[in-house]
Amino acid sequence: MRFLITTGATREYIDPVRFISNASSGRMGYALARAALKAGHNVTLITGSVTRDPGPIIRGSTDKGQIKVINVETAAQMFNAVRRYFPRCDCLIMAAAVSDYTPARPAKTKIKKSGKSLTIKLKPTADILKWAGTHKNPKSEIRNSKFRRRQLVVGFALEDKNLRQNAERKLKEKNLDMIIANTPAAIGADKTTIHIRTPGRNWLKLLKANKTTIAKKIVSLMEEMEKER
Repeated sequence: MRFLITTGATREYIDPVRFISNASSGRMGYALARAALKAGHNVTLITGSVTRDPGPIIRGSTDKGQIKVINVETAAQMFNAVRRYFPRCDCLIMAAAVSDYTPARPAKTKIKKSGKSLTIKLKPTADILKWAGTHKNPKSEIRNSKFRRRQLVVGFALEDKNLRQNAERKLKEKNLDMIIANTPAAIGADKTTIHIRTPGRNWLKLLKANKTTIAKKIVSLMEEMEKER
């Protein structure tokens, strides 16, 4: 399979030296890339900024797949990269923490400190995951498409309340093939509990698993779905 994986956080610049971001470590996306490579798949990894060293992408000599790494900073850059490489993939896994908002008018020069309050107007960023769910190659068009199989799109949902309910809504509204839900406690944690849901199947729960174990499970599930297509 050809995996397209996004990871890390985006940076939305207020001025040339200041930006809005989040605490994503990027480790989940890197773990997914390693797991896919070790399973013999090809990977394009689109990575934003990371708050912790995610470690090397490839470990050992058992990797059979090939890796291409694309570095981006902003949500707009990540969207452009996804649009460029999405048509070439069999499966997109959006593990990146993409900013929901970006400054409407970033300053061209550094904003000087003053004793006055500062108001920054924000505008929504593009919904990359929804775009992918809308533009994926649907099963009904397989015969008339250059793709042999329907593309799979996987999203993550970080929820602080009503976790499964909100995640399932995201799964349906964005036309996804899988949603992986967790809580804010997962940010930067070595082990976390995740909930996985695919259309037509019950929730699957992995309790206090490390990111390597989670990544292997996700790749394994994608391989199973690929065989069913």
